[in-house]
Amino acid sequence: MRNWLKGNTAIITGASSGIGRQLCKILIMRYGVTVVGVGRSEDKMRSLKAELKENASRFSYRLFDVSDENEWQAFASDLRSQGVTPVLLINNAGAFPTFTRALSTPTQTTETILRNNFLSAVYAVNAITPIMTGIDKKKPYIVNICSSASLCTIAGTSAYTASKCAMKGYTEALALDEKERLRVGIIYPGTTKTELFRSDENTQNSALDKIAVSPQKMAKKIARKIYKRKRRAVVGWDAKLMNFTAKIMPVKGPLLIRFVMQKSRSKVFKNVFDNKE
Repeated sequence: MRNWLKGNTAIITGASSGIGRQLCKILIMRYGVTVVGVGRSEDKMRSLKAELKENASRFSYRLFDVSDENEWQAFASDLRSQGVTPVLLINNAGAFPTFTRALSTPTQTTETILRNNFLSAVYAVNAITPIMTGIDKKKPYIVNICSSASLCTIAGTSAYTASKCAMKGYTEALALDEKERLRVGIIYPGTTKTELFRSDENTQNSALDKIAVSPQKMAKKIARKIYKRKRRAVVGWDAKLMNFTAKIMPVKGPLLIRFVMQKSRSKVFKNVFDNKE
């Protein structure tokens, strides 16, 4: 299979850490892609560029808040002025708040998560699509990194699940609406050891920690799906299990997972279950 990615330009959000950082490295070093990474930490971007060594010339970055629509419009104008024509847009940026009951989640938290996890992708698509150009008569490719939480709701994740369900519906509609000029893909990763595992000590050595995979491993799997220009992919054994569970037990499946979470007695879920439960 011909490597359609080689020599082309991709934009990746959330590029400074986690899955996004690893995707940058894999697409550049293994698939010959030129990447423009989007994030907010210059220190992390510089360290990523240093890790690329002889491939560093194929990585550049822009620092801005992806939840700000005006920043996206300014970024698009900058790309036009430089003559950059990406053929691949990967909306990977996102945030995961601590596990908390829906009624205990502040409205502001839900709004922030929706802007970071969902609206950022809408802003990116609206700003970048007009300047995307296909190669070898292939349509530009947009990939939205969603979550297994949008396939099977997990207790304590109301804001996060809402944002990812919104992304799921939006991506599916986008694929139908723009079928003639865009190829649109959606990827549902399973549990991954991202910033949550480093910032929350309750997550370390928890039940969640035991089933999570490294960002490197997850990024490799996602990169293969992107290489194959997949329209839909569920990645990770737990994501596949959640997808299957929700299909055969749409009501009892999430309740079963909730029961397992409760019985695990992991501190990471302490804000989800009452002590008396």
